[in-house]
Amino acid sequence: MVVGSKRTAADAGLSPAGSKPGQPHQNANDLSTRHSPQANHPRSLEMQKGSGQGNNLQPGRKGEDQGEWSVAESKSSRKKRRKIEQDQDPKSEPSIAFLDTKPARVQLKALQDLVLYVLADGVAPTWLAVKNVRQIEKVVVLMIPGLDRDLIEKSDILTKPTNDGGSHSGAAGDLNPKVALNGQDSTAEDSTGPSTTCPPSEETNSPATGGTPSQHELTRRLLQHVFEVKAPGDSRANRVHSPLQGMLIAPLREKDKSEGTYTNKYEKYFQSNRTSISAFVHSAEELREAEYPVHQAAFTDPKDAQLEKTRRKQTFQSSSAGWVDTDVSVSEPSTNSNTSSRSDDDALTQGLKPYAVDCEMVLTEDDKHSLARISVVDWHGKTVMDKYVKPALPIKNYFTQYSGITPQHLENVTTTLEDIQKDLLGFLGKDSILLGHSLESDLNALKLTHPFIVDTSIIYPHPRGLPLRSSLKFLANKYLKREIQKAGADGHDSVEDARAVLDLVRLKCERGPKWGTQDANGESIFRRIGRCVRPDGSGKLRQTAIVEYGTPERGFGKDATYKIACNSDDEIVQGILRAAHGDGVGDGTLEVNEDGNDSQQNQNTDIATTTAQDHNEIKTSTTTDKPCQAAPKIPPGGVDFIWGRFRDLEAVRGWNTPPAPPALDSKDNQNDNKNTNDISHHDEAPTTTTNEADTGTSIGTGDKDKENSTSTSTPTSSDSDPLHVAATNTLTRLRNLFAYLPPRTLLVVYSGTADMRPVLEMQQLHAQYRREFKVKKWDELSVQWTDVEEQKLRGAVERARRGVGILAIR
Repeated sequence: MVVGSKRTAADAGLSPAGSKPGQPHQNANDLSTRHSPQANHPRSLEMQKGSGQGNNLQPGRKGEDQGEWSVAESKSSRKKRRKIEQDQDPKSEPSIAFLDTKPARVQLKALQDLVLYVLADGVAPTWLAVKNVRQIEKVVVLMIPGLDRDLIEKSDILTKPTNDGGSHSGAAGDLNPKVALNGQDSTAEDSTGPSTTCPPSEETNSPATGGTPSQHELTRRLLQHVFEVKAPGDSRANRVHSPLQGMLIAPLREKDKSEGTYTNKYEKYFQSNRTSISAFVHSAEELREAEYPVHQAAFTDPKDAQLEKTRRKQTFQSSSAGWVDTDVSVSEPSTNSNTSSRSDDDALTQGLKPYAVDCEMVLTEDDKHSLARISVVDWHGKTVMDKYVKPALPIKNYFTQYSGITPQHLENVTTTLEDIQKDLLGFLGKDSILLGHSLESDLNALKLTHPFIVDTSIIYPHPRGLPLRSSLKFLANKYLKREIQKAGADGHDSVEDARAVLDLVRLKCERGPKWGTQDANGESIFRRIGRCVRPDGSGKLRQTAIVEYGTPERGFGKDATYKIACNSDDEIVQGILRAAHGDGVGDGTLEVNEDGNDSQQNQNTDIATTTAQDHNEIKTSTTTDKPCQAAPKIPPGGVDFIWGRFRDLEAVRGWNTPPAPPALDSKDNQNDNKNTNDISHHDEAPTTTTNEADTGTSIGTGDKDKENSTSTSTPTSSDSDPLHVAATNTLTRLRNLFAYLPPRTLLVVYSGTADMRPVLEMQQLHAQYRREFKVKKWDELSVQWTDVEEQKLRGAVERARRGVGILAIR
């Protein structure tokens, strides 16, 4: 017999000739079944039952019976095949469960990784078991700032059924009839609290049987997985990073990076996409996050504008403190549409007038930084303004090594800050855009606000993300291949810095929004998910949507397939449901019906069947000069990934209002401030302004009457507490949203951070200390930063990073 050849049946001793007398003929399958020590094992019996012959051989697969011979299938390949078959089985239900030990807390990045695993090319999580992951059709991520575990556990709203109008007998998932999502509390049919221990029933919502889950079952599913989520941050640097960026900016895959040559390849093969400068103008939220004094016209929601106006009064940034606002009343820069011919520059500016600004400051006797020089450069690099300014108070420190200002420069200067403000107001209008690097410090020195800002420290993000920022010198060297600020002890040149800012912005417009960001913070999660193909065999790419206040097409939402702008949390619910179900035509399709203010009068969110002729879109913000732009039609079936955010709860708790900066002029004030900034107790809800209390929970209802935007549940005797009302309304919206999501939808809820005000208070004290430490002796400091303050800040950061999360599959 040749080595390596297959044996015949006779060689194997399985032919009739090899049988003992009186014994029946046996084939290989009979022997393996009869003599195997695992033949009676339960798993073996199950395999025998499935095959009919006690083997794992199935026609058309490895191990197919070919006459007398068969090839055994390995255990690993059999297990892999079964998993693929199970994932592809449309009748298999997806589920999630923690592994052997539930983690004490989960990083926010882990939730992002879970989303990428379900919808894109992410890696399976190690802290959570996801069964039948390919059967999860959609993922909805909802951020609810202000939510914590105490509010969830103390509220009984989630145990009460939604108001079905008495026509659906608990069938909360039935979306064909017209059902009102008005959030009113009906009489509870089941007063038993939600179970958080028993596993979900396999037959509760089976598509095969057409069953729909009861209200109690929906509540149990929603609350089954509640856990702590740790926000991104740097404990060593005592910083809390943006929870928006933590979820919406996905890191680059390792295979997309090559050692040492990644940046060079990126620049070499980068595809330019010339973009108008108006696309880079920051939203009001981005400006607030960067600690800018924000112009009223930058807000699309009048209530947000009122909150900023109140904050500016409290922080002495209003007109009573010498501040001026440019004469602009629109939320977007106007363009010159009458230009008959456009040059290359016009294609980038579209008739707008960008000005690069840089200021130099000195320290005056009141220990504040005052304007000493301002330089303004237009889009063509021409110097529009370059003036020295005489501060109103005597100068204590010229900071020559930084500002380049010496006593000789200001010796015969008579120009005042008021003169500079008047000059700037003369040419800054609704067609003007201010460019700068960390421009908020320059605007503070100018005591001026303008709604249209482009900051190079934001459009060229730091590799470690916000709140860190790259220096102008670094950006100029990296992207312009230019050395600036080389004067050394002679200080900076503000004209040189302004031109560097201008060239960085021009380069950004020439190359496109992705330029300068690819090797910094990764890519948008909307873009990454949008590159992946749907697993239904259609070959179509996945689609995404962002449902957000204001102008979601700016900032993180610019890469989403659909952008739905809203003015209230109720509209956020409507927008998410619309994105999840789509704008279908014909019977059985879901529509979010919005008739403007009239629909809000009844506080109802209607889900109804409709046709394309009578469909009403959720409109974008109505506070701009431009007519409302209806969001594009969403195909039937909706999109695959949706991100949205509730804002009412954080507004009532005051978490979206930064604390007033410290005004420390004496030791007594220092002691008082230390007492008031003691961060050992911040559990109680802060007192709110009259506007916040009157509105109840809504911070974004546009021009709607206050009484029509405050609640989605029937007030009770305990509703006199604004926090209780806001929590009840928020949890009611969450319950209703979950009830009306399509089946096989994964809902991910996270709060982002806890109360950030204690952190901001301590950071302001630290900044005050750093400013004074440069020019004062230790005994003269109004803030003496010691290890006590350092530990307070560290503790505040750790508490602020503790959030809450919810995972549930509808």
